[in-house]
Amino acid sequence: MLIVRSPLLPVIIVALFALFASAALADDFTPPCTKPFLPGKAVAIDSRCGTKGTGGDEADQNEAKNNFCAKGPLMALTFDRLGTLQADVVKNKKINFGDLGNHGAHGPTKDRAPLRTLGEGKRVQLKGFVLIARQEKGESVNCGHDFDHEPEKNPFHDIHISLVGTKELASSTDETQKDAIECQSVVAEMTPHFRPSGWTAGGVNKVAKKHLLVRVTGHLFFDSSHVPCASGKPVRSNPKRFSLWEIHPIYKFEVCIADCDAEGTWQTLGQWLTNNP
Repeated sequence: MLIVRSPLLPVIIVALFALFASAALADDFTPPCTKPFLPGKAVAIDSRCGTKGTGGDEADQNEAKNNFCAKGPLMALTFDRLGTLQADVVKNKKINFGDLGNHGAHGPTKDRAPLRTLGEGKRVQLKGFVLIARQEKGESVNCGHDFDHEPEKNPFHDIHISLVGTKELASSTDETQKDAIECQSVVAEMTPHFRPSGWTAGGVNKVAKKHLLVRVTGHLFFDSSHVPCASGKPVRSNPKRFSLWEIHPIYKFEVCIADCDAEGTWQTLGQWLTNNP
């Protein structure tokens, strides 16, 4: 039997091996640091969806959304500061964002270096009040709709939390001002990765109904796929908020139970829910 040995065969084998290795790695969620700020233990999605999600145009942004390795000392955020950061982005023509053309282009921005200069990637903490928490559906960051067929799909998707700066805003019952109030909010997101079982939209909304001060710690992230509210009104179907800077992902979610006008006495969300069934 005549065996033909192609000089390209070793190259092809190496290329195929690299391709399969890359595909396998893409399904494994492994934070790229030795001491990540993980809120809980590994869950089902962590072995089935990697840090880039489904990749594509949103690959780099997805990786930022999934960053449990924020660097530097803990930085206290304020709502005013988040507004200033939004204005800084608008001034920077190197940062494109939005669902339609903006700065001559639309998001997501591919070059995140200017965002890192402004603070993306830092570990931050914000105090505020929960206006509402919503269970998200399939998104690219969590591998799209791949898990919509699961019997319990919520654990595979984000929880979108709107935070406002005052109890008055959080406790308003004026339905005519509902959108205007949420347009004064910012967003924090609980990703499905390493998410404690007590972290649910329903659990966060229990805190919202009590109008309690919360403290959210996590990764500072800029959502370049959307636009904020304009003149206090939502723009098309974009999520309602005044700044596109988010805490995403959340590392720790705490509820103040006493001395909230000073240092505060804090419980984790899980502790608070256990004590307030």
